Amino acid sequence: MQSVFVAVAVAFFAATSTPSLAETAVAECDRRAAYPDDPNRAAPGVAREDIDLPTTIQACERAVAAEPANFRVRYQLARVLFYAGQNERAVATMRAAADGGYAQAQFVFGTFIDRGREGAPTDICLTEQYWRKSAAGGRQAARVAYVRHSLRGRFKGCPNLASQDELADLLGTAADSAKNYYERLLIEDLATELAHAAAPAASAAATADTPPGMRSSEFSCKKGTDVAALDGIRTRRLGDTPQMTDRLIALILDGEKTITATSPWLYGNDPAQKPSANGYSLLLDANGVGQAVLRTTEVKTVPFNKVTDKDSQFEGKSVRTLAAWRSVHTNYFNKQLAPLGKSWAPDMPVTLERFEVVCRAR
Repeated sequence: MQSVFVAVAVAFFAATSTPSLAETAVAECDRRAAYPDDPNRAAPGVAREDIDLPTTIQACERAVAAEPANFRVRYQLARVLFYAGQNERAVATMRAAADGGYAQAQFVFGTFIDRGREGAPTDICLTEQYWRKSAAGGRQAARVAYVRHSLRGRFKGCPNLASQDELADLLGTAADSAKNYYERLLIEDLATELAHAAAPAASAAATADTPPGMRSSEFSCKKGTDVAALDGIRTRRLGDTPQMTDRLIALILDGEKTITATSPWLYGNDPAQKPSANGYSLLLDANGVGQAVLRTTEVKTVPFNKVTDKDSQFEGKSVRTLAAWRSVHTNYFNKQLAPLGKSWAPDMPVTLERFEVVCRAR
């Protein structure tokens, strides 16, 4: 009798503790394709370069078939399909995950539209709708991107746009959730821009004759500088910590550093943020105070892995070797792009901008 009881108990334990086929399929997709910056992932994140695409696509297809209403694995399938170049399937699958309410998929699908990905819709108002849902669902990148695009006028003409107060609330929540210096810096700059947009008349009066944060009496400019062109120039801060920001300013003012690198992914389709030859920018220190005006002398965009030692020699002393440049900028771009839900890649586009100092704070 006792042996019968033990046999029944063992059978019951096996039946209740063994994962179902669906659970196993979902777990494998999670293990192979979880995105590192997805706040709702169920397993440790896997970087793009570490994914075995054919095997992972099959695993996530099994997971979607086993649990059609699991929009996390549907998003992960879309992710690996996109990496594999299967754009049409990736876009359709991403939209299905987004329509299912998965915040990360809503952000990425909106980004597909914004970036003009093959097979994606072309209506920017869809980006507005999906990013707004994603932000409401807790996606930090969507909060920041939604406000940024709103301030840049990218959603102009779309119905039912967020109010100034709603944008301020999004930034407040984003500030509370910021994880690093660069993210906080971006949010602070957007908050300042939003405040100016809320009071355009006062802002215009305050900056009618000088760029933001600059007064002619506070700067000494090179002879021949087109002072009239300095009205309304873009502001910029370099570095990903306050200490690095001020260190880079010192190198620039000493003439050691005459180049900087950024990613077109950061300014997207916004022409006001895109560097151009003979354009000016106001260099801010870690406290947001203007320290110099830079004139861009040359701009080129190349893949990260095509930057040469000829380019890196214009950096400061410690970054002049190409190996040092790549190491520093891999970490830097990961921090820069995190608020947008993106990360460094060896073939990512990098904009190299040569410049000269034309005005200095007195």
